[in-house]
Amino acid sequence: MKKFNSAAEVQKFVKENNIDFISFLIVDIDGRIRNVTIPAENFTEKVIENGIGFDASNLGFAPVNNSDMILIPDLNSAFFDPSREEKNTLSFMTYIIETDGGKNFDQDLRHLILRAVNLLKEEGVADEVKVGIELEFNILDSLYSRLTLREVSYKISSSEFTSPSSGEEIYRIAANRGYFRSAPNDHHFEIRNEIVKALKSLNYDIKYHHHEVASSQSEIEFAFMPIETTADATVLAKNICHKIALKNDKIITFIPKLIPGEAGNGLHMHIFLLKNGENIFYDSNGLYNLSKEALYFIGGIFKHASSLLAFTNPTTVSYRRLIPGLEAPVKAVFAKSNRSAAIRIPGYIKDPAVQRFEFRTMDATCNPYLAYTAIIMAGLDGIRNQIDPQKEGYGPIEKNLYSLPKEELDKIKSFPATLEEALNALEEDYEYLTYKNIFPVHLIEKWIQVKRKDIKEMREIPHPWEIARYYDL
Repeated sequence: MKKFNSAAEVQKFVKENNIDFISFLIVDIDGRIRNVTIPAENFTEKVIENGIGFDASNLGFAPVNNSDMILIPDLNSAFFDPSREEKNTLSFMTYIIETDGGKNFDQDLRHLILRAVNLLKEEGVADEVKVGIELEFNILDSLYSRLTLREVSYKISSSEFTSPSSGEEIYRIAANRGYFRSAPNDHHFEIRNEIVKALKSLNYDIKYHHHEVASSQSEIEFAFMPIETTADATVLAKNICHKIALKNDKIITFIPKLIPGEAGNGLHMHIFLLKNGENIFYDSNGLYNLSKEALYFIGGIFKHASSLLAFTNPTTVSYRRLIPGLEAPVKAVFAKSNRSAAIRIPGYIKDPAVQRFEFRTMDATCNPYLAYTAIIMAGLDGIRNQIDPQKEGYGPIEKNLYSLPKEELDKIKSFPATLEEALNALEEDYEYLTYKNIFPVHLIEKWIQVKRKDIKEMREIPHPWEIARYYDL
């Protein structure tokens, strides 16, 4: 991304590069990118000072009767859309400002995550939060969802699926046999290359990409970046994936559970904290080389896991993936090298500078600004209250949790089984989020209202399985 210091610098760049338009990007409450675009000659000092007015109620935030807000461009976030060959439009991420007095809007997502990071600094805990994410998704030939008086269904097709209608089985991938598969079985290598090149053009470092476990499933893993940068990168990456897929006559979806019987899509987060340039999660004498701060951070995540999942796994389909015994962790357990645990300490780390843990439960239907901020606040609460995950019974357990006897599993705290359970937990447990006014209470209330509406609408639609199971009773 390119940084500017003034409108004059932007205007000079616009003229030298024959730019016709300037787009201002904003993220709605669900985590989707919206934008408004102006002719480039209209970008002036006044735009930076006074911004562009918009209706915040249409983004899910403010009520209709008090919905006027202002977009201010972040001059440190300019970029060309890497999914477009033509470079005639310059884009900026934005902040939301209130119309009265020019104050930062307390529900502005980019300000929200910055407030949480600044709180860590104010409390003397850390100067920076570093995270690396693993983004999983399906690449499909087609995806249709039908909801009419005569049909309730969805249909997917992919060149990688076995047993196609033509009967051909050449270079297909059987269910859950796709991990690290290469061409010609991997049909989407070039699309992932294209996506990674696009992300690198925005100065986002990528560790690697590969085919994932399920047929038609891929993963892109990001290198460590500040958590506020990663939040921007997450929403932009998803948007770029959708646009590059469209260019290639494909569909990309981050839905957590799409194909029955196959692995779902997660958003795994590796995280550690820095203070004065040092990784405070490292202790050579600690359990798994983790410091007390790291363990307390884990304790905070697990202590508040039920309410935290309302932000990290915020859709009804999130809980189709979080099924006991399947590939996604649903128990509040940490352990080394154990992918059945919700928090895994990677066993291959040799460098103290990147000692960390991985939270494996989250999925990419989350709004990253809300989910990442909530993780910071849960972890900070753990550090502040010295929540010891061992004393709380969160592990470590190095056995395969998917094969533990029921009597042992029942002793371990479970995550919510539905979105409704997570929202109920959030209504009871939110003070760690509102500490020092980081999360406004009315934002939490709005979130719960929006998500309960989703649940209500989903409940009113019969499921195809129910019809097949009960039609002859």
